Amino acid sequence: MTKVKICGLRTLEDVAAANVCLPDYIGFVFAEKSKRKIDRATAAQLKGKLSEEIQAVGVFVNQSIQDIVDLCNQNVIDVIQLHGEEDERFIQQLKERLPNPIIKAIPVGKTIFKQSEKADFLLFDTATVERGGSGKTFDWKLLSNEQEKPYFLAGGLTTENVTQAVSTLHPYCVDVSSGVETAGKKDQEKMKRFVKLVQEATK
Repeated sequence: MTKVKICGLRTLEDVAAANVCLPDYIGFVFAEKSKRKIDRATAAQLKGKLSEEIQAVGVFVNQSIQDIVDLCNQNVIDVIQLHGEEDERFIQQLKERLPNPIIKAIPVGKTIFKQSEKADFLLFDTATVERGGSGKTFDWKLLSNEQEKPYFLAGGLTTENVTQAVSTLHPYCVDVSSGVETAGKKDQEKMKRFVKLVQEATK
């Protein structure tokens, strides 16, 4: 069954909404230039209110290994998502220090950029200067149904197109952020509908 990740949670209201619809993962964004960025103290507070059934993913862009290690060791995040130029050596160094799963984001434009061998999961997202959360899709035909490594599908997913995405590509997980927002804030009804549609598409 395809899993669901709702990224960019920033408030206690966001977490309460997630606890109702129960996605498999939520995302806390620590990337400096993101409009959804939160600090460590806020993330720790939110994680404390998050259902134990949901795993928290920390989203990073070219940040220090020590920052990531600290967040994992403090149980603020369960999964690491690298969205910058982190290379295979960086991933190996993380793996030597942490047991947490690692997702490596791969930007997709007209082609798919080089993929990671060492990451546990890949995440395919539309190549933009924002590095995610742009609300823009890419050409799904670029993704082969024979991707060997399990992957997260991101980039412009909404309640309007997620059923097609799941039934066409059968990704390990679908990743949504702006697609479940209204006026820049997480919308509980959209979140519930998104999760329900994914569940129905993978029955």
